[in-house]
Amino acid sequence: MWGELILEVSRAALAVIIPVGVAAGLEWLRRKMGVEKLRRIQEELQTKKDMALIAVKYVEQAWKGASGPEKYNAAAAWLAAQAARAGITLSDDEIKGLIEWALRNIKDELGNQWADLLEGRKEAGSTC
Repeated sequence: MWGELILEVSRAALAVIIPVGVAAGLEWLRRKMGVEKLRRIQEELQTKKDMALIAVKYVEQAWKGASGPEKYNAAAAWLAAQAARAGITLSDDEIKGLIEWALRNIKDELGNQWADLLEGRKEAGSTC
């Protein structure tokens, strides 16, 4: 009699514990996969930002005599080529946004030095 009661209680406990354990395991797995996906997205965004900074710095050095649109086109072409080489797909809007972000980032870092540089170019008769 006691043996049967213990067996029934054990079965009832397992009937509750197993589904709860499976549900908890599935929820953990879902969250883990979400965190991994978010981490991959963040890493890809950082890679895109790094490439955009390099593109803008490259164009500023290699295309000194070029106008703003020429520099943008050169930076966009370089960024698209490097992204394709790395297996990263970028739309035209993403390229534009990344280049604008990189340029703003550089301007913010340089602060007054950037303004002085632009003033010097205006006095010399060129545009950026």
